[in-house]
Amino acid sequence: MKTILSALVGALLLAGCTTVRYSTTFHDVKVEDGETPLEIVEIENSGWELFKFIPLASGNPQKPNRLSCRWLSNTVTLQNNLNLLEQEMKTRVATRFTNLTSRNSEESFLFILLTRNAYHTSAVLLKDANTPTPPSTAGKKESAK
Repeated sequence: MKTILSALVGALLLAGCTTVRYSTTFHDVKVEDGETPLEIVEIENSGWELFKFIPLASGNPQKPNRLSCRWLSNTVTLQNNLNLLEQEMKTRVATRFTNLTSRNSEESFLFILLTRNAYHTSAVLLKDANTPTPPSTAGKKESAK
């Protein structure tokens, strides 16, 4: 019993997470004339549920890439991932995106007692050829606010 309780506490400590990752390596990315790929962005939002429907903790979409979670709420939605994608487009001055993919994954532990749910969304951000490119944020750590 003590081992199970320790595992549950450990899982909750590593609770939900919202992550935004970038790549500027474009292998076989096809775009229309007059557009330039800025970056490939991947967004992941994950959380934990009890019995597959009672939210315990999930990632905080307002603070991606930080150790921040939302307790007793479910933020693991496609809409939250799309909102983060739109935010990233504004930051990078992207005019549109292509190759948008999104998938949901679910893993159950201890039968259905604990479930980890995650949404993964990725897209290639594009800009017009005559739009200036802002400085790259890939690989840089965010400063503490």
